[in-house]
Amino acid sequence: MVGAAGIELWAENYLSGQRGAALYVVDSQGVRTTRLGQSSAGPAYSVYTTFDMDFQEQVERAIDGFRGAAVVIEVNSGRVLAMASSPSFNPILFDANNYNSNLGLQELYASTEQPLLNRATQGTYPLGSVFKIITMATALETGAFDTTQTYECGYTFTDLPGITLYDWTYEKDYPPSGTLNLPEALMRSCNIWFYHIGVSMYDQGYTEDVSKMARAFGLGSKTGIEVLDEAAGNMPNPTSDLDAAQLAIGQGEMLVTPLQVARFIAAIANGGTLYRPQVVEKITDTDNKSIYSFKPEAQGTLPISAETLKTVQEAMYSVVNNTRGTAQFQMVGLQTPIYGKTGTASNATGTSHAWFAGYTAAGREDRPDIAIAVIA
Repeated sequence: MVGAAGIELWAENYLSGQRGAALYVVDSQGVRTTRLGQSSAGPAYSVYTTFDMDFQEQVERAIDGFRGAAVVIEVNSGRVLAMASSPSFNPILFDANNYNSNLGLQELYASTEQPLLNRATQGTYPLGSVFKIITMATALETGAFDTTQTYECGYTFTDLPGITLYDWTYEKDYPPSGTLNLPEALMRSCNIWFYHIGVSMYDQGYTEDVSKMARAFGLGSKTGIEVLDEAAGNMPNPTSDLDAAQLAIGQGEMLVTPLQVARFIAAIANGGTLYRPQVVEKITDTDNKSIYSFKPEAQGTLPISAETLKTVQEAMYSVVNNTRGTAQFQMVGLQTPIYGKTGTASNATGTSHAWFAGYTAAGREDRPDIAIAVIA
């Protein structure tokens, strides 16, 4: 058995052990006459992942039936506790001794659902309203906006000549959100407020600041998970005020992976440190002696002040806990303190994508706080 993808490919040299071999001289009849040398086979090492098996199974069941992905990371270490991509596949189909292997693999490769694609690390999608976290942080850090400013969140944004942009409340036939300050705009996920931020900042000369902030949050580049194949996504600079308006709500040409999102959400939770996501806990030899052990690896820090970070955290708390928050109804009854952000991302090829990204803040010693990103 040879590792062909994922962790098994990365760890092939550990999992296969040392292959044995012997070198002989043979005569013209093919009879061995002399053994010139021999190398003994060596046992394989054991590779332990960071995944919690029971939790991993629960996450896989939760995303089953959807096309999408879910990633769960410890906020203070970068340790990946669960990662699921749906639809998935049964790896036993790759066993040549499996009677159904040939037919099963044909169906697997022919499937338009792309079950072999790890959507958690390789799928790239517009982030939608979850991106408003970054837009809000940029608006505060540049000084272009502050938390006391208010704006009318109605159905439409008409500041761009000849263009009308709409709020999500219009599309769902809900009442408009009304006058909101900036943290309330995140709580209500008001498109109109964030269109206003995008256009205003672009017109004030902050043309690339939102994109730069997004890159500092880890978007547009690989996370460095290494063990698994991953996509870098795309984080462009806006070239017009319309581009800036679309980017401000996580639309346009920007693309992210669920892993990137879970990573920056973890950084918001832990005070601003971006950790490298890792999925290998340890590697041990046959005597159970560790030759590798997990260690958290800080890769950078979110370029925002403690005041901005606190404002973002409080706004994310209101998304889940305020009666007007966009995730309040779905989270009613949960006993763990949860901070989050909902998102809907337009999809040019079909139904819109649904996002939720968030983190826990229980502060328990026996169980780590987690950050999650889910797309369906």
